[in-house]
Amino acid sequence: MQEREFVALVERLENFSRERPAAYRLRVGLLAALGYLFLFGVVVVVLLLVAGVIYLGTINFIVIKFLIIPLGMAAIVLRSLWIEIPEPDGLELQYNDAPKLFELADEIRRATNGPHLHKILLSSDFNAGVVQRPRLGIFGWQENYLIVGLPLLKALSPMDVRAVLAHEFGHLSGSHGKFSGWIYRVRQTWEQVLTNMKQHRRYGSGVFETFFEWYAPYFGAYSFVLARSQEFEADACSARFAGQQASARALIKLDLKDRVLNDDFWPSLFKRADAEPQPPHQLFDSMLRSLSEPIANEKLQPWFAKALLRRHAYHDTHPALADRLEAMGFSSVLREGDITPFDLDADATGSAEYFLSIEPKEFLASQERLLRERVAKPWRERNQFVKEARIKLAELEEKSTAEELSLEDKWELARLTAGVESYPAAVPFLRDVLQGVPDHAAANYMLGEALLEAGDEAGIKHIEAAMEKDQTAIPAGCELVYHFLAARERTEEAAKYGQCILDYYTEVNLAQQERGSVTKLDRFEEHALAPDVLQQLQLQLSKHPKLAEAYFVRKVVEHFPDRPSYVLGIISKLGKFEFQDNKADQELINQIAAQVSFPGYTSIIALEHNYKPLRKIFQKIQGSKIYRA
Repeated sequence: MQEREFVALVERLENFSRERPAAYRLRVGLLAALGYLFLFGVVVVVLLLVAGVIYLGTINFIVIKFLIIPLGMAAIVLRSLWIEIPEPDGLELQYNDAPKLFELADEIRRATNGPHLHKILLSSDFNAGVVQRPRLGIFGWQENYLIVGLPLLKALSPMDVRAVLAHEFGHLSGSHGKFSGWIYRVRQTWEQVLTNMKQHRRYGSGVFETFFEWYAPYFGAYSFVLARSQEFEADACSARFAGQQASARALIKLDLKDRVLNDDFWPSLFKRADAEPQPPHQLFDSMLRSLSEPIANEKLQPWFAKALLRRHAYHDTHPALADRLEAMGFSSVLREGDITPFDLDADATGSAEYFLSIEPKEFLASQERLLRERVAKPWRERNQFVKEARIKLAELEEKSTAEELSLEDKWELARLTAGVESYPAAVPFLRDVLQGVPDHAAANYMLGEALLEAGDEAGIKHIEAAMEKDQTAIPAGCELVYHFLAARERTEEAAKYGQCILDYYTEVNLAQQERGSVTKLDRFEEHALAPDVLQQLQLQLSKHPKLAEAYFVRKVVEHFPDRPSYVLGIISKLGKFEFQDNKADQELINQIAAQVSFPGYTSIIALEHNYKPLRKIFQKIQGSKIYRA
């Protein structure tokens, strides 16, 4: 199913689920049952076939060899149906470690008719959730976990935590929770079945793959709508338990505190990498402190306005913040975009000390180690970049005293100055670049951002010039201009750029789905690579001894056609007594993906089984065969 079809189906189903919710849920249940019926039907047919052969007494070597094929398929089906979900990570809390948290969880569980909790875990995530782990695969016997992130406890007040946990319990409350939990496990089952089928191909497995390649995305669309509607239902559950205002405030604070990390904490931390070769100690502790501090008043309104601009995506079942607030009855607030009615300062204290009666020292120490390891590589890269950039800047400055810098040198001077110091510091050099190349996309964008930051409206024309030349600059560029205009109460002008962002991300979602699959229904054309690029690609492919042939074509795409989408079709080299093995093909694909640099977005496929018809299609395209061992 292509992205456009998936989106259209989801939108139709959203309307249907609103108009006839009971009928929609029945359809989801029947569709889930259809998958089980198909799988168990195959197993029953295989067993009846074997029983018939045994009953007729016609067993011999040839018959046994014949029966191995359907028995192997039955084994794959049964193995695929056994879902293995690992136990969630986190520090298991006892009642004495967090009595108020245990009491709150029990209060919410009883109020929402939620499931009994087996364990409460403390995690390092800025999140919370109730997770069900089926101990018997598709047959259930759930083990229920409440997972609460320490960063979340630092960022939110006790009242906010009440609202968040009520939302999470709302996902599993009453019959709603049992049905949604079952549908969730069904989604996992079909994903695992299809994966196992591809990894353990047998003769006849194409029948299963054909069914599930149709069924999985179709069922995915139906269950996607259910999952998204359940987010709204969980919000309503939170509002009933904690109050509408408190639930809305918790959603907003989650969004804004997440922005604290992304826009404040991490950028300021990595700025220290300019001078310090190693990341500092107490990283996790510093992150917790940044979350516990109140958000500066001058940032609240702009950040809230940005959050309301975002719209939902079709790869994430969580609705956008604006949609969730509107569903909770705050339409008038959204129209005005004013955050003051939510009174974020009314209860701004963190809740870690309130809920936890212990200081989990070992847990904190382990998170310090993990976080330090995680940032070590990007930290070293930033430190190295600044060192090299300063050397290069000194060379360019010296060179400029002796001769006129080339356009490439001028751009390098502007780029490195912006990277090491700031965009405003690079303004004179950016203007110098644009005198030579007025439509230079990156220089226009940098100059536009610097001017807007300084309050100069002239930056808008430079942002627009950058977006016209480079579509990838559209979301960030429109957001810059939107907030510049909105801050000056030029609402109608700002709305145009706000809509531009929404339209762009719709197009991005469509483009991602369009590039996410390769079928014989797609159109392909000559790759048109430059000779030196093609030669480099061939050289990299030649380093893979298991590769026999490789075909490289360009996929014709509708969304962002100026961004090339390529397909590399491979044929594995087989020994004298070897047969085509999908597992070996996948290993080769993984190696090529990890070790070969491609000129653009590239899908890698083995031209076998369902992809075999593409072999003839590729062979007809001029210059498609780029490698032969």
